[in-house]
Amino acid sequence: MDKQEVVSQIKEYLEEELKEADQERSAEIQGLLLMYRFLPTRKYTSEDVIIPSALVELQLGNTHAYYFVAPQGGGLVTRVQGQAVQVITPQSPLGEALLGKKVGDQINVRVRDSVREYKIVSIS
Repeated sequence: MDKQEVVSQIKEYLEEELKEADQERSAEIQGLLLMYRFLPTRKYTSEDVIIPSALVELQLGNTHAYYFVAPQGGGLVTRVQGQAVQVITPQSPLGEALLGKKVGDQINVRVRDSVREYKIVSIS
């Protein structure tokens, strides 16, 4: 999955939202657009750890899912190449568990009354 395409999709979504937003929401969206405009993107190696701006592929059981770690604006879900990508922040339980981890690491995240065990498949 191409991280640049993910960021472009997120910016397009925010620009469309901006057209219909009230004044308060408009200021929030403009802040997010500014953040994405200057968000550093980099190539990750298998030795790099997850930081904000990472696109992460996780495996939960037999299911694979993609998450984009952003400094703010979590909750947004977009589709890239037919695959859903959810934006999460470092403050979310999943984001907090991912920070500093590498490909191949396992993380445990408490969701309601259970613990989910994820495997980090890729970082880009």
